[in-house]
Amino acid sequence: MKYPLVAIFYILIQLISIILLIILIYSLLKSEPHFMKWTLFQLFISAIGNGISALPPIIMYGDQLIERAFETPVCLISNKISAFTLYPMQYFPLFIAFYLWYALNKRKTDIEKRCFIWVSTSVWAFSLIYNTIDTLMSMKEKNLGIVVTILHCKRSQDRSTFYTYTVPTSMLALITFMLTCHSSFILYKQWKFHSVCKNIATAVTLGRAVRLNIFCFSYIIFLTLTLIPKIISYPNVDDSKSNPAFLVSSFMGILPGFLLFLVFGKKKQAALFLPFCYYVPPGKPLRSPPECDGSIHMEEEGSSSSTFQDDHESIQLEIRNDDDSHPSCRACQLELMSKTNNASPSLS
Repeated sequence: MKYPLVAIFYILIQLISIILLIILIYSLLKSEPHFMKWTLFQLFISAIGNGISALPPIIMYGDQLIERAFETPVCLISNKISAFTLYPMQYFPLFIAFYLWYALNKRKTDIEKRCFIWVSTSVWAFSLIYNTIDTLMSMKEKNLGIVVTILHCKRSQDRSTFYTYTVPTSMLALITFMLTCHSSFILYKQWKFHSVCKNIATAVTLGRAVRLNIFCFSYIIFLTLTLIPKIISYPNVDDSKSNPAFLVSSFMGILPGFLLFLVFGKKKQAALFLPFCYYVPPGKPLRSPPECDGSIHMEEEGSSSSTFQDDHESIQLEIRNDDDSHPSCRACQLELMSKTNNASPSLS
């Protein structure tokens, strides 16, 4: 048994992706409660489960995977675990986009707390029920409808499985795109105002929202890239061993770990291409006096609006008003920036 170069590359990249996800989970569990913490946690768990489940077959059989895949149940088990974690990995980003859109429009971040049990239960239950039904329907198929590529085991792409994946995934990408575009429009207006005033408190809170928004756009691109190989190869869905589109599709499964780490891994940088926006870990918010900038604080329900440090992160929206140019306002902002200069990175 030998490992071809493409298999070695696939295994190494997949292991790196898993390690990055473990680092993210550890960092997230250490952080204080904040907006979307547990939704992100479930997303990380589903991504790491999907990555780990893909490795056993290729590690066990190497270049003999296609010939020996069904000598043991490893290939079947690997595929079922991968399929179970796939839909949570695709659905939770949709709810992240919705939570962010709701928070920016309603100026309240309690939406996740109110919907958490229902959303989490629905997503995991749907994945379990769907895969159970799919398994029962494939009992009469050869090897439970599982086919083997040179890298991993996957569900055969007949007409029914093609449409049950392509149509929902396309709808997810479209809905997420619409929500994210509206959120981006709101954030862009606030960023333009902040780029002039350079209020340090707004940089912190705006940076958190920008980070989530960038993830939503990255998620849309990821979904699109997973759809393209399937659509291109659809006329030859049964030729999984020789179709290069399936090789591309296999490597798409290793991207979530890198994508999530690039967006959420760094402690301070919120957006690489947006100046004046940086990130402070949850639990260390900086707030500017309301009378200084005319800001609107979106707090969790039940929290006092005058509390400067609470257990939940709030997203702060800056709005331009007629008093923005008032000397006392600018003096207040300069005073705030000078007080936090030693504790926070420069925004200039």
